[in-house]
Amino acid sequence: MDKILKLKPFYSEKVWGYENWSLSTHINGQCTVEESKKTLLETINKELPIIVKIIQADETLSVQVHPDNNYAKIHDNENGKTECWYILDAKEKASLICGIKEGLDKDSLRKIIDKGNIECYLKRIKVKAGDMIYIPVGTVHAIEGGIKLIEVQQSSDATYRMYDWGRDRETHIDKSLDVIDYEGKNNGGKIENFNKLETPYFTVEKIAVNGYYKDNVDCDFYCYTVIDGSGYITDGEEIINLSSEETIYIPNAMSYEIKGRLNLIKSYV
Repeated sequence: MDKILKLKPFYSEKVWGYENWSLSTHINGQCTVEESKKTLLETINKELPIIVKIIQADETLSVQVHPDNNYAKIHDNENGKTECWYILDAKEKASLICGIKEGLDKDSLRKIIDKGNIECYLKRIKVKAGDMIYIPVGTVHAIEGGIKLIEVQQSSDATYRMYDWGRDRETHIDKSLDVIDYEGKNNGGKIENFNKLETPYFTVEKIAVNGYYKDNVDCDFYCYTVIDGSGYITDGEEIINLSSEETIYIPNAMSYEIKGRLNLIKSYV
């Protein structure tokens, strides 16, 4: 469909808060097109390689890790799950978990998990609104309570839970230990002075519109999610209003203009 689509997210309530799957054709959570009420998948008739979410963490998420494409395909018939987080809002002195302490391997971490003291071996980083955190496959991580963020990820729901703060949900210890990047070779962590993040699976940019912005889609599609502010986007015919946390999909080869004063996360492959 050769038009700009404003999307309505798939809402998923969690024990720790909620997720809005703002751009998704994944079977486990499909967003819809606001105008037609049809799913995005039905509308464009193809699966997209990424998912964009808004995540509200009122409490800390489980400590988890995601597999790469090969492992996920064999064990879960899924894609791998590299992701990144743009922090929308964070409580004072907020932090999140990103990585494990140096010197651990599969055997030593298993013993730590068996003893129940994994919390002592997790790396935490302080975050504030505007920070970008890169979470490549194999990175042990958890969003802590009091944080709201935009997540851009591969289209996958392959999550291996290692530790859940006593909530008694299922864990996936063997799979987690198989896929962890023990040496930190994948270089996850905070992106300083973020404007653009290029990963093997997607690219994410921060776009500031101060009155007027014009562009043309030169790949399969662009997705924009509004960080803050308000304005509208137009293809020269239709006008679509934009406000905080709303998401739009723009197909290949389309020219468009954004007017207003707003900041956006632009995602594409």
